[in-house]
Amino acid sequence: MTGIMYRKVEILDRIELRQSTIKDWLSCPLMFRFRHVLKLDPSYRSLAAIHGSALHLCIHRLHTNGFTQDIPSLYENALEELMGEETHIPINWKNEPGKDVLILKTHGEELLKGYVNHKRNLTDHILYSEVKFRVGLKGMILTGTIDQLRQHPDGGLELVDIKSGMQRPIKRALNRDWQLNLYAYALRHGELLINGSWVRIRMKVMRTSIYFLRAHEIYKRDGKYGKKGCQKGGPWISCEKPSWEFIQFRAELLNIIKMMTKDWPFPNTASCGFCAYREPCDQRPSIHLSHGYRRISHLIPQPEIKAFRKGE
Repeated sequence: MTGIMYRKVEILDRIELRQSTIKDWLSCPLMFRFRHVLKLDPSYRSLAAIHGSALHLCIHRLHTNGFTQDIPSLYENALEELMGEETHIPINWKNEPGKDVLILKTHGEELLKGYVNHKRNLTDHILYSEVKFRVGLKGMILTGTIDQLRQHPDGGLELVDIKSGMQRPIKRALNRDWQLNLYAYALRHGELLINGSWVRIRMKVMRTSIYFLRAHEIYKRDGKYGKKGCQKGGPWISCEKPSWEFIQFRAELLNIIKMMTKDWPFPNTASCGFCAYREPCDQRPSIHLSHGYRRISHLIPQPEIKAFRKGE
């Protein structure tokens, strides 16, 4: 059945239109098919993904319960909670589990202490943290979670996406960041889940920002980029958000969804090094482009199908 081509309506029925779904398609259309259309489990869970989710959870709890919490205990609890999810999927340990957990704890505590001590995180007013949204687009409903919405003293709103990846995002790419644009579009035209109820707030965001957590890493020795004991840089990467950009974003998002729902999956080999679907990718059958194949596939001898898959 994995070799059958799905129609648009079938794909929309099988997937959930979330920012993570779109992100997976942009990363690799074939991986998107395995994960969201065919509902295959990955062969492993990534330590980096677990670490990033734990940091997000800790930051949300810091803003919810106060910055006086014990950082090591906060991160340890979040890490244990996330590692206890989806236990049927193994974790891809790089070393012995105990050693990897210690590395994650040390790194997580370093980033969180830098976050807690950063002035703006103490003084900014956080309107919403890790808030769910939904927004309609051409009869479809897109959902997701916004990291933070902050309000400045002058009343201006700033949309913040927290990043924990190794590579620092560049400001030039921020102007066309579809994920931040989706969040801003949802705040303007969609609804937020507040205290268990969907609420339309119609907020206009004037600035979008990425908060790069790894800027709080400490140099362990003197070098050409910094001195021992200093942080690696500033965490803020920001740009203004004019209203006309939403018109362009809406058109681009519709084009992305249009391509997502055409079942023409192809591998992005640049993502293979960290993909958890390499096994089904290597074993995948050819996809039959004709829907009529469904009506006659049972008539084709299985040896011929297997030979075709092997290219014989």
